[in-house]
Amino acid sequence: MKIKFPQKYRLGQLLYNKKFTVVLSVVLAFALWLGISMTENPIRQQTFSDLSALVTLDGTAAADLGLGIVSDVASQRFSVTISGPNYIVSSLKAEDFSLSASTVEINSAGTYNLKLAASNNSNKSGFTISKITPSTIDVTVDFIDTKEFTLVPKLIGVSAAEGLVAETPVISDSQQNTLTIRGPRSTIDKIASVASFKEVNETLSTSQTFDADVVLYDSNDKVLYRYTSDGTVYDANDNIITNSYLSLTFTNVKVTQPISKRKTVVCKPVFNNLPAGLAVDDIRYSLNQNKVTIIGTPEIVDKIENISLSAIDFRNVSTKAVHFEVSAILPDGVKFLESIENVFTVDIDASQYAEVTLDIKNIRCLGLNSELKAKTDKQIKNVKLCGPAKIIKNLKASDLYAVVDLTDKTAGDYTVEVIIKSDVYDEVWQIGTYSTSITLY
Repeated sequence: MKIKFPQKYRLGQLLYNKKFTVVLSVVLAFALWLGISMTENPIRQQTFSDLSALVTLDGTAAADLGLGIVSDVASQRFSVTISGPNYIVSSLKAEDFSLSASTVEINSAGTYNLKLAASNNSNKSGFTISKITPSTIDVTVDFIDTKEFTLVPKLIGVSAAEGLVAETPVISDSQQNTLTIRGPRSTIDKIASVASFKEVNETLSTSQTFDADVVLYDSNDKVLYRYTSDGTVYDANDNIITNSYLSLTFTNVKVTQPISKRKTVVCKPVFNNLPAGLAVDDIRYSLNQNKVTIIGTPEIVDKIENISLSAIDFRNVSTKAVHFEVSAILPDGVKFLESIENVFTVDIDASQYAEVTLDIKNIRCLGLNSELKAKTDKQIKNVKLCGPAKIIKNLKASDLYAVVDLTDKTAGDYTVEVIIKSDVYDEVWQIGTYSTSITLY
């Protein structure tokens, strides 16, 4: 049986269809071009430019020796020329190639001229890499060292308002007093000092904190590099550089400029455990330094009228013990203007005093729980006492008693300190400390 196509699908009719003939022409033209290209196989060359090369010491003996690349490999650019059939070459891109250089023979510091090799990164074949321009790359390697530096604060052009003092600036964060730098040995060896630098040029009336640059200096105090807080690096001529090949633990540093006030004040000795009848003004003494000049935060210094010295326990004062070394008690933020030792001497005039040794039998208990009873030693022997000579001359054991504080103590055996007192002579004091055994039941 003969199959008949509908009238609209007959070839004769299609040849007179304009749309069909246009499509057919395009298909035939492409087929003709492809056939010619594949049959004739013309060879074409093409050059790809602005390629970078990958150079690394990873996994090499150089890396094990502590060497690292310290030259700008990434900025060097190369071109690759390839040849092959036109239909293959025209389909390639610069991303289809990669350049590299072998570093396996590097074993010491220096500059090496390494031969480049090109690799095909694509899944395309049928072409050859005929040329790399330039064919080599210069690579400098050096030993990589790590070194710590003390960060020195430098604020330039700072002055203090009238009546105030601009002290030495300090690093605001004490944990940034030390900076660690890692980089090429040839560069590390040139660094002699590191400073946190800021040009202020201001007159200050209060302490202020500034963002400072980190500056590396050589042995002649000349700038090697300057790092701003945002990590930008400048060379000695203040030009921005892309890489110093140095790694710093931090570049964001703040420096505080203390503005202080100075004041001269008197020194005042302090005595503890004075007998009730003896006032400080009654004690004759001399100080090796009666006045000192202090410097500190203005609002604190303004409130200081005198400087107290560490307390002298009057129980240690006798006709033989009259010389005492004490230290000044300074508020936070205040120090001595001059570089003096924080040691003062107090000498007590004991010419008006005398001593006596007695056995104290009268022992009084304070703070004893009402439900308990106390049993103490019968007496406290060889108690040394000191006081005005005219009183000591007539002093008797019956004029004195020992006080024992038993507050909050429960039943049991204790050894407790006693305080010697007198209801008759309140200018007398004990020399040293004494104790007694006591049983609470």
